[in-house]
Amino acid sequence: MPNTKDDILALLRNTKTGALSVIDFETKDPFVALVNVACDQAGLPFFLFSKLARHTKSLLADRRASLLVSDMPEQADALTGLRATFVGRMVRIEDSAMRHDYLIKHPYAETYIDFGDFSFWRMTPEKIFVVGGFGRIQSYDAAEIF
Repeated sequence: MPNTKDDILALLRNTKTGALSVIDFETKDPFVALVNVACDQAGLPFFLFSKLARHTKSLLADRRASLLVSDMPEQADALTGLRATFVGRMVRIEDSAMRHDYLIKHPYAETYIDFGDFSFWRMTPEKIFVVGGFGRIQSYDAAEIF
């Protein structure tokens, strides 16, 4: 097997950013935003979003989302690196432990993390699609990974 559960979880835990795709609240078209990523104690991805952001407004209308994270090789074709798309649903979370965990990963967020328009959101993945390079493609139910 080209990619193990540990590889996929390590990729998610080690990434700092990802591409979050949502259904746009106005146009109903796909919309992608660059987001900062952290993981909770269970390894699930979570985020700090402003309610002013288009992706947050879209999540309030439709909780479906996908998150692409990747391990970009420094000196090679980006398509040769490990990448995973997590497809699932997002939910707004109030959990004081998330503040600490988020700031460990993103210390620069200290300047805005307590602003009133920011809140934490967690993704509950349902499917995971993994590409470990050309021809190395796998899909998993989330229960197989988390």
